[in-house]
Amino acid sequence: MFCSFYFGGSSEFSEFKKTIIRLLQGGEIVDTDDNLTVSCDGFTLSIKEGGHGVRFASEDHRIELKFNVYIDVIVSYTNWAQELMAFIGELLRSRDGDCILELNDKPILLRKDHVVTVDEKKLSGAKGFPFHELGIEYQIGDIA
Repeated sequence: MFCSFYFGGSSEFSEFKKTIIRLLQGGEIVDTDDNLTVSCDGFTLSIKEGGHGVRFASEDHRIELKFNVYIDVIVSYTNWAQELMAFIGELLRSRDGDCILELNDKPILLRKDHVVTVDEKKLSGAKGFPFHELGIEYQIGDIA
């Protein structure tokens, strides 16, 4: 299972990487000029600036995005969803900007104009997905 998390905002890539490293201090970190990889118990993140996915997601959702965070979920780790949502919530509290989180190419979270919307219908009937772990206000709605 994988997620794509596209993030916008005014920060430079180096500043965005610093935020990720600070939030995931306990993870195994590999940092190069154009890529950051962080491995945790429940998932591995690979972060790049720009790319086709960023451009397509920006066009699809009419938001300005800059960074592509590919998330490889370790489904055998039972708390992956809780830990991922807690991390996403911390990132949203730490950084301004629009963003979209897709799970297996289906958008499940959108922050646009400072409003966070989650779309539970895209989770193929999975009840109780831990959006509450975000620790922020959100609304439930449709994300096209």
